[in-house]
This record gives sequence, structure tokens and C-alpha cells, in this order.
Amino acid sequence: MSWETVARALQDGDPRQLSDLALAAEHGCSVGLVARVRRDLNLPAYQRGRRPVAPTLEAVFWERSRPVDGGHREWTKQRAASGTPVISWRGQHVTAGRVAFRIAHGREPEGQVRPTCTFPHCVEPKCQADRVMRDGARASLAEVDA
Repeated sequence: MSWETVARALQDGDPRQLSDLALAAEHGCSVGLVARVRRDLNLPAYQRGRRPVAPTLEAVFWERSRPVDGGHREWTKQRAASGTPVISWRGQHVTAGRVAFRIAHGREPEGQVRPTCTFPHCVEPKCQADRVMRDGARASLAEVDA
């Protein structure tokens, strides 16, 4: 991984809460590179100890995802064996897609939540649709084809 990628990761987050070891593992680089970038940018050292717990499930969602080109959002943390992005927080276990759906639509989804785009495992809130929305889209297409 490049110096620039590590620098961006440190600058996008709170460098006091990002350990050199965790960043090295996440970006596939050496701990030494992360330490050098931190020194080059005069960023504070990682502060050991408990991080403050995010106040809401939505806050956890934003902390664990990042925007990517094309208006999509990728998941950066825990996944189910199938690759589905998941959140385990304060005893709750939910897919990131369900949280993204609630953020975008202000209601609980009905049935499974799936991305409407082709970006693999996209968690961008505006890309999420529940069963009701998918059924409605299929019905509209059937009317057009008829």
C-alpha cells in the first residue's frame, strides 16, 4: 500500500483512535510505513484504551463504511460468511443494508434489503431497496411490457 493511501486513512479518521497495527492490517502494509506516515504528517500517536461507544446504530454505520467512486459506499468492517456486511453493536446483530435502508427511507424495511446497483455489497443508503420496493418496480415493468 502507498504512503498516500495510509495518509488518507489517517486523515479521514481520528488518528488518536487508529492504531498503527490495525491500519497496517487493514491496508496490507507494514507497521513501519504507518508510523512513518504518522510522523511525516505530525499526527498524534494512537491512544490506547477504550474508544467511546458510538451513540447510535446509524453512527456505527457511518464509522464502518466509506464512500467510493460512482456514488456507492463500501463496508470496511465485519461481514457474514456470505460476504454480507453486518453490524454487531450493543447486543444487536443486523445487516448494514437494513441500517442504510432506515437512513434513506426513514422506516423499517419489509423483507430482505438488497442493493439496487451492481456495486458488490454496496451499502449506500440510496442504493437500498426492500421487498415492497422491488415488488413495485417489477409490477411497473410488467405494465410497461404489456
